[in-house]
Amino acid sequence: MAMTLLQSLRLNASRQPQRAAIRFRDTGCTYAELLRTTERAMAALAALGIAPGEKVPILSQNHVDMIVAYFALTGIGAVPAPLNYRLTDDDLRHGIDAAHARFVLLGSGFAERADALADPARRWIWFADAETDASGDALRWQALLATAPDSVPSGRDGNTIMLHTSGTTGRPKGALRSRFGFEERAIEQGFGMDDHTLCVLPVCLSAGCVYTLLPLYLGACVTLHEHFDAGAVLDAIEHEHIASVMLLPTMLQAMVEHPRWPEARLDSLHVIQSGGGAVSGALKRTLLDRLGDGILNIYAASTEVGPYANLKGADVRRHLDTNCVGRPFFGVELKLLDDDGHEVPRGEVGEICCRSDSQYDGYFEDDELTASTQRGSYLTVGDLGRLDAEGLLHFVGRKRDIIKSGGINVHASEIEEALQQHPAVAEVHCIGLPDERWIELICAVVVPRDGAQATAAELIAFAGERLASYKKPRRVVFMDTVPKNLTGRVLKTELIAQVLHQFPNDSEENP
Repeated sequence: MAMTLLQSLRLNASRQPQRAAIRFRDTGCTYAELLRTTERAMAALAALGIAPGEKVPILSQNHVDMIVAYFALTGIGAVPAPLNYRLTDDDLRHGIDAAHARFVLLGSGFAERADALADPARRWIWFADAETDASGDALRWQALLATAPDSVPSGRDGNTIMLHTSGTTGRPKGALRSRFGFEERAIEQGFGMDDHTLCVLPVCLSAGCVYTLLPLYLGACVTLHEHFDAGAVLDAIEHEHIASVMLLPTMLQAMVEHPRWPEARLDSLHVIQSGGGAVSGALKRTLLDRLGDGILNIYAASTEVGPYANLKGADVRRHLDTNCVGRPFFGVELKLLDDDGHEVPRGEVGEICCRSDSQYDGYFEDDELTASTQRGSYLTVGDLGRLDAEGLLHFVGRKRDIIKSGGINVHASEIEEALQQHPAVAEVHCIGLPDERWIELICAVVVPRDGAQATAAELIAFAGERLASYKKPRRVVFMDTVPKNLTGRVLKTELIAQVLHQFPNDSEENP
């Protein structure tokens, strides 16, 4: 049976008290020290009157105090509610208000935002690196721990964290998660208790939270970076003998483009886990040729459904130029349904629906929205896929990513996959633009590779050689960058608005 975070910490502190748990900047702590600090924090937070079930937003870049707060808050049955620090003040205020927050934990660099979000109904608790920013009646993390009662609250520990969705289709929504499938992830993806794991993803986001807590749950050692830096990642792998790491596709790309990539010693690595978007064929090939075929895993997941597929081993090499996301994840029951709730035949596209011990509990205070993700005892967020004859899942796109061109549904990802093979294309994102004739006109937004050139007509012809005529883009626009969230996912609503504003008079290609 899965343990709570506090149970896992106590077990690991008992089994290996002197093992390094977290290394952060130039300091570190053992499992025994991490447990002592966590229990002090539990006593301090309980003394403030923070109750079981109470939501406590956290606004911070990666910091060891943030990890302690996750263990301590869940240890007293409260609910950490981390927020994406790149959100607008309006979205942050919405998230804090929606959580009915009386207390908010803050890291350094957020003094101005704290002033903008000030409310007499709540108090700030400043982490150690941010205490010089504190003012007025703000609470200081270190002082709270130093004056905490000696008695540690018992019998309250839970496992719920309120993780927020990416907000690509509206305001981020609070998803309550009490099940993370740590054991299943370890078995499926190759993480282990003897690992030294590098954590660079923002811990405020779902993937960053899970893949930082996972090694600590297993009793491994974590090196935590405040933020991603490709050079720092290569240095850590080489000098700290990192065994496992979770990196988003954009991070992987930055790493292989870094000047130190060719000569850095990376032989300690046995797991590179990636997800959160498609990994291009060229990037897969570069990683496999340099590191070998057994290291790279590419998984598919969502905050609500959890992980549902994983591509690994020889399958990565065999599927370089497709968006194959692998076999159904260990412990996950997966089926593809049509709009009437019937399973589709193998090879046909359907909505990906899953049942597992990693799925979320529901959206906070939104039963209607929660119900919209349920298909009986299965869950979905509208991802679409097809299973091939080998049982491998191919990600096709999202229901909201279908372009209705001339009344026919076209999956944006299929066009993107075809155009991504052109040597001049670094990124491509397909959108549907309002059009009287086509209902939605297929537009490909292309970010060119440095030093490479291609015309719109050339790319349309290139797509036409690989796709049915009705699927090829009728407009191509070139942009230096496209709007993305903190995980690198494209904000297509914003992208459509930008294209309509910047390229209002571009004419379509003649059909």
